[in-house]
Amino acid sequence: MKFAPTLALLLSLSILGAAEQRHESLVAAAKAEEAAKPGVVAPGPTKFETVPPGEALEIAEIGRLMVELLDQRYPDGMARRGVHPKTHGCIRASFTINPDIPENYRVGLFATPGKTYEAWVRFSNATPLLAPDVDEQGHGASRGMAIKVMGIEGPTLLGEPDSRAQDFLLINLPGFAFPNVAEYLAVTKIQVEHHDDIRAFFAPPLSPDRLKTLAIVQQLNETKVGNPLDVRYFSASPFLYGPDRVAKFAARPRNPENTPVPEFPSFDYLRQAMRKTLDQPFGDPTIFDFQVQLRANDQLPIEDATAVWSEGVAPFQTVATISIPKQAFYNAYQETECEHMSFTPWHGLTAHQPLGGINRLRLGAYVASSQHRSQLKEMHGFPKWPQ
Repeated sequence: MKFAPTLALLLSLSILGAAEQRHESLVAAAKAEEAAKPGVVAPGPTKFETVPPGEALEIAEIGRLMVELLDQRYPDGMARRGVHPKTHGCIRASFTINPDIPENYRVGLFATPGKTYEAWVRFSNATPLLAPDVDEQGHGASRGMAIKVMGIEGPTLLGEPDSRAQDFLLINLPGFAFPNVAEYLAVTKIQVEHHDDIRAFFAPPLSPDRLKTLAIVQQLNETKVGNPLDVRYFSASPFLYGPDRVAKFAARPRNPENTPVPEFPSFDYLRQAMRKTLDQPFGDPTIFDFQVQLRANDQLPIEDATAVWSEGVAPFQTVATISIPKQAFYNAYQETECEHMSFTPWHGLTAHQPLGGINRLRLGAYVASSQHRSQLKEMHGFPKWPQ
């Protein structure tokens, strides 16, 4: 089994690329920078979370190591996204709250039945660099669906005056590969030391956490995707759903075409499949049902991001519709706009605060990561374009 491209891209977290190379807590650094802005307050852990001792220092170390890793990947120019750098398509869409949404789901973004928002949807691959959609063994990376719902109203997580977007970052598995910050730190150290080859992470004997990660990698290798528009996507990690409830999110295609993987897939076959579906002069839009999975009891984990909540115990409820009209999404203007977007679950309403260690890691790195990507370096070599 080949782990390097698979695992490095399964890190479906927009947390990579901290700009500051120092050991103090990136969590503290991010909060300090945000607090310096008028009206901006970064929220602390909720009553549902249990923060392990030393986690902030681990987050700081991950940030420092990720700077090294990005410098390895992009030594001659501007770094791309730390994870999910390859875009299959960035699509204009609408996000409509269901008119008949049940009363107990009318919270935060979902408070007004029938309300429609404009939205961007970015479909992507989680690979360290721009790479084929499947490797030479036929294994694919994690597939991502990032949703930016625009024009929201209400108190936001960081209190940013100009922030009016609710972001949802979803992947095509219901659990993340790594349960917590400590395991993420361990694999990041190996990535830096071995230039993205993380096979040493699975050297025996495997701990219970490593066994869970290995099982997810094996599941990923067996998951075949013929078209990103055919796939169900999950938030994996939990979020607040109002002040007293916790939820996970998902997006399910309403009428998937069940596109097969080509016998000889091209470098960009997933993008080509999306073009075949959407680049039409007429036709019905592609629909995803957006769903909420309310936490049914205290036994459903919050701090273990690999944990999958049983749908038998906590069923998903459809609360909104994502409608993607026919469009030629691959024009240069639309793609440039997408490349400059920042997606993070910490862009959003206080009613949907991200929970758990992996999400706290995202909070600690988000400000520095955005700054790192926006800082242009003087070019001294050609970028690593796809071959």
